[in-house]
Amino acid sequence: MKINGLNVSDLADEFGTPLYVYDFDRIKDNAQRLRRAFDSDEIETAFFYAVKANSHPAIVQLLKDCGYGCDCVSPGEIEIALKTGVKPSDIIFAGNYESMEDFNVAVEAGVNIILDDITSLDRLLRIHCPEVISFRINPGKGRGKYEQITTGGEKAKFGVPHEKAWLAYEKARQVGIERYGAQMMTGSGILDEEHFPRMLELLLNILGQIHQKLGITFEYVDMGGGFGIPYYGDDHELDIQYVGRECLKVLKAKSESLSIGKPALHLEPGRYLVGDAGYLVTRVLGIKESYQTFAGLDAGFNTLIRSALYKAQHPVIVDGKEDEKELYPINLCGQICENTDIFTVGRPLPKLEEGDLLIFTQAGAYGSTMSMTYNHRLRPAEVAIINGKAIEITRRETMSDYWNRITYPILL
Repeated sequence: MKINGLNVSDLADEFGTPLYVYDFDRIKDNAQRLRRAFDSDEIETAFFYAVKANSHPAIVQLLKDCGYGCDCVSPGEIEIALKTGVKPSDIIFAGNYESMEDFNVAVEAGVNIILDDITSLDRLLRIHCPEVISFRINPGKGRGKYEQITTGGEKAKFGVPHEKAWLAYEKARQVGIERYGAQMMTGSGILDEEHFPRMLELLLNILGQIHQKLGITFEYVDMGGGFGIPYYGDDHELDIQYVGRECLKVLKAKSESLSIGKPALHLEPGRYLVGDAGYLVTRVLGIKESYQTFAGLDAGFNTLIRSALYKAQHPVIVDGKEDEKELYPINLCGQICENTDIFTVGRPLPKLEEGDLLIFTQAGAYGSTMSMTYNHRLRPAEVAIINGKAIEITRRETMSDYWNRITYPILL
């Protein structure tokens, strides 16, 4: 298999496994396609990359160069955005259960703040009263590819319940804030095109009710992200052109009919930009004929946790055996001492042998950024393919990195 013209086997030989590989050309293509889908002469649009999807500074900088700001959820992500040259005015801080330290960092940096709750405003006002404020509104509904990534609705921990949203804006008005935005985020990994204009219309109707009660208008409406990519078992890609066209229609029509102003449209894409540009390369260490057949890999849930966390399924390619027709059911697992360290159960694959290279595709989002050192299996190197060359952008972690953090005086 090749990734943007380079042999996976050569990458594995040079950088070792497990290994994350990112195709930077693909990221740029995704960024441009999304911008085109929401291009409008009538409505201003702004794009903020959801840094949590993959927080590598090289990727953040690449997307900055593509005209994207940053959606940050922590002081650490704000620092990454600033150090890669993103302007404070192009950074959103949208945390939840925000601490005073969170707010101090955000205020000092001069970034835009979206509040998760009415009580969040109380904490923010202890240090700063902003000119513009936005609340994250839970519209009472949500959807995600998996239940665990559904971030709207009655079970979600995020946002102000829509019935109470007007109280949040009334409180902001009472303390002298006169400029407003609104945000929602209802889920992640969604491939249903109709979901996005439908949820945007629901949010706008909520804002219309707030306008009726308080008379305020909105400078921007942030519909979050949630744009999905196809994983194993999915049968189609998201028609992002349709999504963009329909969302713009909804925003224009509802803004006029509800008299909520002429808000700009803000978006916070993450997975859609980087997900299908990333690959996890891992090697088969052994084949076990137990009660079931297992292939043990040098990557485990410490490397890619999505399967253990959500039961998410990635496409898997066996290097050099892409064209084999005879397939056998097999479980793929890692070396971690937990029985949840299983990527697939009964996945039909070519007959595997020790030393085979497997490539998990669609691994650019919520992969390396969620990796850990459990069992002291250390984090992998990361490589970017830029202008036809493989460049190491993160070295492989070593035990020295661990010992450098230890302050307890051990006598050796």
